[in-house]
Amino acid sequence: MTAGVLGASTVAAAPAATVNALKQVALVDLQRCLLETTQGTKGKKDLESTFAKGQSQLDKKTEDLKKKYEDLMAKRTLLSDAEIAKRQQELVVKDQELQQLYAQLQEDVATKEAQLTEKIYKNVAAIVKDIAAEESLQIVLVRSPATVLYANPKLDITNRVIVAYDKKHK
Repeated sequence: MTAGVLGASTVAAAPAATVNALKQVALVDLQRCLLETTQGTKGKKDLESTFAKGQSQLDKKTEDLKKKYEDLMAKRTLLSDAEIAKRQQELVVKDQELQQLYAQLQEDVATKEAQLTEKIYKNVAAIVKDIAAEESLQIVLVRSPATVLYANPKLDITNRVIVAYDKKHK
């Protein structure tokens, strides 16, 4: 009968130990760090600018291609079969070039975004390590809907990380 009482008190003590251990856990929302740090905000604007310039070039080339197509359709009855075939081939080549430019723009933007993300991630990791050492944190988790369904907001150190990041990386 004594063993039953000891077993019950041991079970009751286990949740208290778990709660105390959670005080050494923190969360960081990396997405917020990417979007809200000065470097992240500037990087996002640079990416948008790069994309806008490329999109402008694509729009211009698309309009030019459209005009050439409309010109061909308007003059089709006046042109020889050989001339029509030649112009159609030119349109096909221009369309392929346009598709390649579009793919290149997407690749360039994706590469720049990946480089920016990696840079910010490495810097955030270093700052998180410093904060964890200062506060004797045992673990810092990435906060995202896919990884953390709920956490006490007091565990979230994202604001501190963003402030420290902006101080260190201007």
